[in-house]
Amino acid sequence: MKKKTIFTVAAAMLLLSGCAEKKGDSAGYQVYYTNEDGDTLLSAGYQIMGDDTLACIQEMWKKMQDTMQGNGQSSLVPEKLEIQELDLTGGQLTVTFNSEYYNMSTIQEVLLRAGLVEGVTQFQDVKTVVFHVGDDVLRDHKGEPVGAMTRGTFIHNPVGINSYQYASLTLYFSNLTGDHIVKEMRNVHYSTNTVIEKVILEQLTAGPMNTRLSSVLNDNVKVLDIWVEDKTCTLNLNQAFLDTAKDMARPEVILYAVVDTLCDNLSVDKVQFQVEGSSDVVFGDSLSLAGPFHRNSEIIEVQDSTMEESDSVDSTDLGEPQIGL
Repeated sequence: MKKKTIFTVAAAMLLLSGCAEKKGDSAGYQVYYTNEDGDTLLSAGYQIMGDDTLACIQEMWKKMQDTMQGNGQSSLVPEKLEIQELDLTGGQLTVTFNSEYYNMSTIQEVLLRAGLVEGVTQFQDVKTVVFHVGDDVLRDHKGEPVGAMTRGTFIHNPVGINSYQYASLTLYFSNLTGDHIVKEMRNVHYSTNTVIEKVILEQLTAGPMNTRLSSVLNDNVKVLDIWVEDKTCTLNLNQAFLDTAKDMARPEVILYAVVDTLCDNLSVDKVQFQVEGSSDVVFGDSLSLAGPFHRNSEIIEVQDSTMEESDSVDSTDLGEPQIGL
């Protein structure tokens, strides 16, 4: 099993309720799913008519498995993931998954936990949720049990699931000659349901606002997975990442634009690259991605503080970026 840091995802505070006695919205219970890119938690009202709480939870799980095609909605549940057992004792729901749980990416795993915990704690009888995988409890990257989760586990922003928050990001792009990277500060407005790691890579892919700088990634580059362990960020990208070494700046400039961006924003010491899950890859003509790569301050170009007015970036003009890669 690949060990990963569990990144929490912000979600809504919902009213606790029983299956037969529900307070609040007449549309029924909120059932959780994702957008088509699989990186943002969404919800929709759904009537659940089970005879008891466990029957209601089973019905909710079945609904979560559905892919609602045509509405920009996708299931939170991987195709082979199954619940092997449900137990509700003393207000604590224990959900036991099969081993397919360990095949999820970090983003998938976080969103599934958030969606399921937020969903089932709407039932009045469910106060806490514990996850098991097979015969063992769910454990974090240190091997410690994740423990009981509540509706408050995934609440970091009190204004709720469809709200937005701001972050000030340090991004690095190539100079026009393609031999150094240059820092660009950017204020972003992003959904509280989207993990910041995805937002950082999205903004880097979107390119610079400063017309004196050049992009280091193109729109074809996709983040397959990203996680942090022991101050190392592991970034798994698709095959299109290798093409950037042919079309854009020098390979080391592209590489360290990504490395320095992640190190500055995630407070990690180094970055390990993967392409389609492998680090045994050559980037450009001869740059091995075996890594890991530490932050490189020597490749950063210090620009003149005086910029032409047309080249300056006013954070108030940045608008509302798209969310997720």
